Amino acid sequence: MNCEYPRGTRLISVLLAILLATSAVGSIANDADQQIEISADQVTREEPSGLTTYRGSVELRQGSLEIKSERLVFSFDDKGASIITATGTPATLKQTPSDRETPINAQANAIEYQETKDRIRLIGEARILQDGAVIEGSTIEYIVSSQRVIAAGSPSGKEPQRVKVTIPPNSLRENSGRD
Repeated sequence: MNCEYPRGTRLISVLLAILLATSAVGSIANDADQQIEISADQVTREEPSGLTTYRGSVELRQGSLEIKSERLVFSFDDKGASIITATGTPATLKQTPSDRETPINAQANAIEYQETKDRIRLIGEARILQDGAVIEGSTIEYIVSSQRVIAAGSPSGKEPQRVKVTIPPNSLRENSGRD
């Protein structure tokens, strides 16, 4: 099926790379220049709103970026800016930065990018892993403009979750010489 990709689709290529910006900057340009391939069991596009929903074993590939989810939705806010949401149990993202051999892996129940708020959110059982380093929490948010990562647990509920960060010993040694 030939399908025109919704406006804002190129923004997907920055989702994962931005989460760990210092190690992934090289892959943003490379992946953004690649074609996007999306496969799903079903796709629905609503005109004139532009709302596009992919359902059922959704796989998106663009260069080294891979997103897998049960559902992927492209929508627009009241200003016409893109909102991209991948949901699943979990929804996953994988990208290999051009300056690294190992990929960055992220997963959450929902992964959301909001263009106007310049924000990426991993929501529900959020986790990012690269080179043995792991950050886990109920939500992980990345503010693109300030390159700020905010992870939060969920102190309420049946099983309260705290933020957990695991830093492998080799990362501590590599960073010890930096000012």
